Amino acid sequence: MIQYVPMTRANTDYGERQMTVDFVAELGKWKGSKSGMESGESKVVRVQEIASADNEILMETMRENGRLQENPQVGMFWYNPARNRLVGVYSAYASELSFNAKGRKTMQVLHHNVWPDVREDAIENGSIDKIWDEEDYTQVPRGRIFQIEVPNSNAEYFEVLVGSWIKEYPQAVDLILKRFNLEHSDYQFIHSEHWDVGRGTSEFLI
Repeated sequence: MIQYVPMTRANTDYGERQMTVDFVAELGKWKGSKSGMESGESKVVRVQEIASADNEILMETMRENGRLQENPQVGMFWYNPARNRLVGVYSAYASELSFNAKGRKTMQVLHHNVWPDVREDAIENGSIDKIWDEEDYTQVPRGRIFQIEVPNSNAEYFEVLVGSWIKEYPQAVDLILKRFNLEHSDYQFIHSEHWDVGRGTSEFLI
């Protein structure tokens, strides 16, 4: 049950009256898994209408974000051969990250840390694809995108690190380039045994 109680009050920050909505939400708590919820205690949540000036600032921020959507990204992924699609993608715009001491940038999240959640979510959403049978994250084709610092230059260069599985599934190349906005960038696909199926012991060294 959610009960809305509209009310008005003066806003001292902007000198104008704004609408504030209080509602009572019946909060639930997880039973210990994502399979269901049980009822919990109620909580009053306050939602205040934004001032028009602030709203325009936020909208300009969103428009700026829209202009950045085609910028190159770095991150990691798995490849699902059964559906010819990338899954478990974690990405960030390269321009928002800094190079490390060795002149490389990528997301810090690691495959082995997130595979349990990626797998669990897929199974609970009803997917019966074979890859979700694997508890070992290394048993599914995967890869990672790095940006490599070019000395004395503003040029952007990216490396797509993959395992030998890419030879069996070359159709994944276009998916990777499109998903990480690399189609118009300077890039190179690089094989490393670390990303071979069944390997991954060196991930902590990255």
